[in-house]
Amino acid sequence: MSKRLILIRHAHRNTDEPGKDNGLSDKGNEQVKRLLKFASDRLDDTDPMFISSPKKRCQETLGPIAKMTDHKMEIDERLTEHGPSESTPLYLARIDEFLDHWKFECPDTTVVSSHGDWIPIAVQRLTGAKIGLKKAGWVEIEYAGGECFLTWIVQKV
Repeated sequence: MSKRLILIRHAHRNTDEPGKDNGLSDKGNEQVKRLLKFASDRLDDTDPMFISSPKKRCQETLGPIAKMTDHKMEIDERLTEHGPSESTPLYLARIDEFLDHWKFECPDTTVVSSHGDWIPIAVQRLTGAKIGLKKAGWVEIEYAGGECFLTWIVQKV
Protein backbone atom coordinates (compact mmCIF):
# COMPACT_ATOMS: atom_id res chain seq x y z
CA MET A 1 0.00 0.00 0.00
CA SER A 2 1.27 3.47 -0.80
CA LYS A 3 -0.03 6.88 0.20
CA ARG A 4 0.59 10.32 -1.20
CA LEU A 5 0.89 13.58 0.70
CA ILE A 6 0.68 16.77 -1.33
CA LEU A 7 1.92 19.89 0.44
CA ILE A 8 1.02 23.26 -1.07
CA ARG A 9 2.49 26.45 0.29
CA HIS A 10 -0.16 29.15 0.40
CA ALA A 11 -0.21 31.58 -2.50
CA HIS A 12 0.93 35.20 -2.22
CA ARG A 13 -0.88 36.97 0.57
CA ASN A 14 -2.28 40.45 0.77
CA THR A 15 0.27 42.43 2.79
CA ASP A 16 -1.72 45.67 3.25
CA GLU A 17 -1.99 44.93 6.97
CA PRO A 18 0.79 42.42 7.79
CA GLY A 19 -0.37 41.83 11.37
CA LYS A 20 -3.79 40.56 10.27
CA ASP A 21 -4.85 37.18 8.95
CA ASN A 22 -5.10 38.50 5.41
CA GLY A 23 -6.31 36.52 2.48
CA LEU A 24 -4.65 36.39 -0.90
CA SER A 25 -3.44 39.26 -3.03
CA ASP A 26 -4.28 39.62 -6.71
CA LYS A 27 -1.00 37.85 -7.46
CA GLY A 28 -2.03 35.05 -5.09
CA ASN A 29 -5.39 34.66 -6.81
CA GLU A 30 -3.59 34.29 -10.15
CA GLN A 31 -1.33 31.64 -8.58
CA VAL A 32 -4.42 29.74 -7.40
CA LYS A 33 -5.79 29.74 -10.97
CA ARG A 34 -2.56 28.07 -12.14
CA LEU A 35 -2.70 25.64 -9.21
CA LEU A 36 -6.22 24.62 -10.26
CA LYS A 37 -5.01 23.67 -13.73
CA PHE A 38 -2.04 21.76 -12.33
CA ALA A 39 -4.14 20.02 -9.66
CA SER A 40 -6.73 18.83 -12.17
CA ASP A 41 -4.04 16.67 -13.81
CA ARG A 42 -2.36 15.51 -10.59
CA LEU A 43 -5.58 14.65 -8.74
CA ASP A 44 -7.36 12.88 -11.58
CA ASP A 45 -8.78 9.49 -10.53
CA THR A 46 -8.18 10.06 -6.81
CA ASP A 47 -10.44 10.59 -3.83
CA PRO A 48 -8.33 13.07 -1.86
CA MET A 49 -8.77 14.55 1.57
CA PHE A 50 -8.10 18.31 1.82
CA ILE A 51 -6.71 19.83 5.01
CA SER A 52 -5.72 23.46 5.54
CA SER A 53 -4.00 25.57 8.13
CA PRO A 54 -6.57 27.83 9.80
CA LYS A 55 -4.94 30.90 8.22
CA LYS A 56 -7.15 32.58 5.62
CA ARG A 57 -4.41 32.59 2.95
CA CYS A 58 -4.08 28.79 3.20
CA GLN A 59 -7.83 28.26 3.03
CA GLU A 60 -8.10 30.56 0.00
CA THR A 61 -5.30 28.60 -1.69
CA LEU A 62 -6.69 25.11 -1.06
CA GLY A 63 -10.44 25.78 -1.03
CA PRO A 64 -10.83 26.22 -4.80
CA ILE A 65 -8.95 22.96 -5.44
CA ALA A 66 -11.18 21.07 -3.01
CA LYS A 67 -14.26 22.64 -4.59
CA MET A 68 -13.05 21.72 -8.09
CA THR A 69 -12.91 18.06 -7.02
CA ASP A 70 -16.25 18.20 -5.14
CA HIS A 71 -14.60 17.66 -1.77
CA LYS A 72 -14.80 19.49 1.52
CA MET A 73 -11.79 21.08 3.17
CA GLU A 74 -10.98 20.45 6.80
CA ILE A 75 -9.09 22.88 9.03
CA ASP A 76 -6.30 21.59 11.26
CA GLU A 77 -4.56 23.80 13.84
CA ARG A 78 -1.45 21.59 13.64
CA LEU A 79 -0.73 23.03 10.18
CA THR A 80 -0.36 26.64 11.30
CA GLU A 81 2.97 28.43 11.22
CA HIS A 82 5.31 28.69 14.20
CA GLY A 83 3.77 31.15 16.63
CA PRO A 84 5.85 33.70 18.54
CA SER A 85 4.88 32.28 21.93
CA GLU A 86 5.26 28.61 20.91
CA SER A 87 8.48 26.85 21.87
CA THR A 88 10.40 25.11 19.10
CA PRO A 89 10.01 21.66 20.73
CA LEU A 90 6.22 22.12 20.88
CA TYR A 91 6.14 23.31 17.27
CA LEU A 92 8.13 20.30 16.07
CA ALA A 93 5.96 17.94 18.14
CA ARG A 94 2.86 19.46 16.50
CA ILE A 95 4.31 18.82 13.05
CA ASP A 96 5.23 15.24 13.98
CA GLU A 97 1.75 14.65 15.38
CA PHE A 98 0.18 15.72 12.09
CA LEU A 99 2.60 13.60 10.04
CA ASP A 100 1.73 10.51 12.11
CA HIS A 101 -1.95 11.33 11.63
CA TRP A 102 -1.38 11.43 7.85
CA LYS A 103 0.54 8.15 7.76
CA PHE A 104 -1.89 6.14 9.84
CA GLU A 105 -5.31 7.79 9.58
CA CYS A 106 -5.66 9.68 6.30
CA PRO A 107 -6.77 8.26 2.93
CA ASP A 108 -4.43 7.34 0.08
CA THR A 109 -4.17 10.95 -1.15
CA THR A 110 -4.08 13.89 1.23
CA VAL A 111 -3.67 17.49 0.07
CA VAL A 112 -2.49 20.06 2.61
CA SER A 113 -2.03 23.82 2.50
CA SER A 114 0.41 25.23 5.02
CA HIS A 115 3.26 27.70 5.41
CA GLY A 116 6.81 28.39 4.29
CA ASP A 117 8.23 27.40 7.68
CA TRP A 118 6.04 24.32 8.26
CA ILE A 119 6.40 22.54 4.92
CA PRO A 120 10.24 22.36 4.74
CA ILE A 121 10.36 20.93 8.26
CA ALA A 122 7.70 18.34 7.41
CA VAL A 123 9.55 17.33 4.23
CA GLN A 124 12.85 17.01 6.10
CA ARG A 125 11.29 14.98 8.92
CA LEU A 126 9.64 12.60 6.44
CA THR A 127 12.38 12.24 3.80
CA GLY A 128 15.57 13.85 5.11
CA ALA A 129 15.53 16.30 2.17
CA LYS A 130 16.16 19.98 2.82
CA ILE A 131 14.02 22.20 0.61
CA GLY A 132 12.76 25.71 0.28
CA LEU A 133 9.37 26.23 -1.30
CA LYS A 134 8.07 29.31 -3.08
CA LYS A 135 4.55 30.59 -2.55
CA ALA A 136 2.03 28.34 -4.34
CA GLY A 137 4.73 25.66 -4.61
CA TRP A 138 3.72 21.99 -4.68
CA VAL A 139 5.52 19.06 -3.04
CA GLU A 140 4.56 15.39 -3.21
CA ILE A 141 5.70 12.69 -0.84
CA GLU A 142 4.97 9.00 -1.21
CA TYR A 143 4.74 6.69 1.79
CA ALA A 144 5.34 3.04 0.88
CA GLY A 145 6.84 0.10 2.70
CA GLY A 146 7.22 2.15 5.86
CA GLU A 147 9.40 4.77 4.13
CA CYS A 148 8.74 8.22 2.70
CA PHE A 149 10.07 9.39 -0.64
CA LEU A 150 10.11 12.88 -2.10
CA THR A 151 8.61 12.42 -5.56
CA TRP A 152 7.78 15.94 -6.85
CA ILE A 153 8.74 19.53 -6.17
CA VAL A 154 7.17 22.16 -8.38
CA GLN A 155 8.20 25.69 -7.51
CA LYS A 156 6.02 27.45 -10.07
CA VAL A 157 2.90 25.96 -11.57
